[in-house]
Amino acid sequence: MSGPVFDRQEMLAFLQKRADGFLAGYRQNLALLGLEGMGKTTLLKNFLENELPQRGLLMPLYLEVGGEENLVEWATRFVQTLLYAVLQLQRVKVFPSRLTELLEACASSVPRTAALAARVLNLAEAGRSDEAYGLLWDLPQAATQETGHRVLLVLDEFHRLRCLSVREPFRSLGKKIMVQGTTMFLVSSSELGVARSILKEGLALLFGQFETVELCALSAASCRGAIRSVWSKRGLDPFLEYILMELAQGHPHRLNLLLEVLGKEGLARDPEDTESFVLRLLEGLFLHPQSVLRQRFEAQLRSLPSHRSRTFCVQVLGVVAGGTHRFPQIVGSVGKSSSQVTRALRVLQDAHLVVKQGVFYEIPERLFQLWMLTAYPVLQGVGLAGPAQASQYFGEVTGIWVRKVRESIRQPITERVAELMRRWQDELAEVEGRRILLPEFKEVEVVPGPLDRPSLLARRGARQGGGWWVVLWADPLEEGQARQLVQQLRNFIPFKEYRKVVIGTQPIEINARLVMQEGRVRLWDLQVLNSLLDHYGLTRLPVPEGAEPSPGEPVPVLQGVPVSPIGLGDSTEELA
Repeated sequence: MSGPVFDRQEMLAFLQKRADGFLAGYRQNLALLGLEGMGKTTLLKNFLENELPQRGLLMPLYLEVGGEENLVEWATRFVQTLLYAVLQLQRVKVFPSRLTELLEACASSVPRTAALAARVLNLAEAGRSDEAYGLLWDLPQAATQETGHRVLLVLDEFHRLRCLSVREPFRSLGKKIMVQGTTMFLVSSSELGVARSILKEGLALLFGQFETVELCALSAASCRGAIRSVWSKRGLDPFLEYILMELAQGHPHRLNLLLEVLGKEGLARDPEDTESFVLRLLEGLFLHPQSVLRQRFEAQLRSLPSHRSRTFCVQVLGVVAGGTHRFPQIVGSVGKSSSQVTRALRVLQDAHLVVKQGVFYEIPERLFQLWMLTAYPVLQGVGLAGPAQASQYFGEVTGIWVRKVRESIRQPITERVAELMRRWQDELAEVEGRRILLPEFKEVEVVPGPLDRPSLLARRGARQGGGWWVVLWADPLEEGQARQLVQQLRNFIPFKEYRKVVIGTQPIEINARLVMQEGRVRLWDLQVLNSLLDHYGLTRLPVPEGAEPSPGEPVPVLQGVPVSPIGLGDSTEELA
């Protein structure tokens, strides 16, 4: 999808600020991390093509590091990219296609750079890989000395440098970075754990440390804007909007696929037609042999270790996809021993197909979870005699899911939260890195609450005593209202010993948060509530209009340590 839908203006502004600082003499190397499909490459290319041309005396170089190329291939691409950039500065109209001609064309204008490039290539061809690799990183500085242009070197998927047959590739690179003040390094990676380890250990620099920024999912406001941009003139069924936002999860690539189908298929305004559209949409994405998603998901399953237990691992994955997230229930569903299920879950976690949140096991990507639930059995031919039966079975299973979602989001929030709390069993959940103890309640009922807000009174058994008083706040919560709320909660004399929780589905002012914290009132926002609904296999609440603050400058992480200025980030208090 083209256009400004996924332009991430705040990130572009952040990169522009760092580039301007570099030109002013201040260098801050950057590492951009984000899961595959989060739009890192698109962002970087947009930045280089549309923002940097306005900045003089800066030569940008973009290189995606290949996962299977050898040093000769990598050195050749590096040299070609650098020398073509030099010729572009000279406004050359016709570029040589052969490497020998390219070296000759640059020999007159940047002789030292061309000579060093030829030497690097000769060393690589001769098998002197370590020496060639070390000299390769001197090329940007040599080009700067001869052209007068500083170099912004972008290395996309930089962690793949470890695949080159050289000793300590990142330690060698780190030494060059420390002494090259005229080159700014902007690296990116989809392998978050590997990249963090490299930045902490392999590229642990004395000077020119890497400022790390993580590219997270698109905000709900950005996703909603993208969806509505496709149907700005005709309008969109709110239920379909909810389905698209839930399936995308803020994932730019997934949202782009969904919107492409949305733009091609057309949409009727009748709710019944909306359900049919969702079925056609998912059938095309999940079952079509040429579907990018189907190919991607099948590849994820093939990535599991080739072992006789692979089939069992996939079986466990299917059970988790069906909404069974606690370990004892998973064991009961597959009919195997606890040790066998433990091993299977460990394999699935290592493959990033399943994550553990407290005592819950979940599939992190909602589209993949739905594919496992609806499409995988069809593709395996479970109980099917042919294509017609496959399509019919898929429609039935997917239709059940669609209707369940529609019925859930029609329920009042009080009923949704009450259903959630009735499922708790004295277990630990993990939300946003914090642990919450979710007690088992004997009774959960809807009662009138303070300031005329709907509330839930949850009582524990006679032996445990006490309980929770939960207030549901559907409007933006400001400081004055928070003070009134805390005061009235204190006045509920019969329930003084109850834990008091406020669930806010709209933005909550920082001062209101502090007031609640001082009053010993727990505060959950929509993100916390939806995470808990995920744990129990329940449908998430939609993000209300205007429920997000305006995005600010990304919060950087320096050498793996977050730098969180006051006022940025989530100030929700400890939840446990």
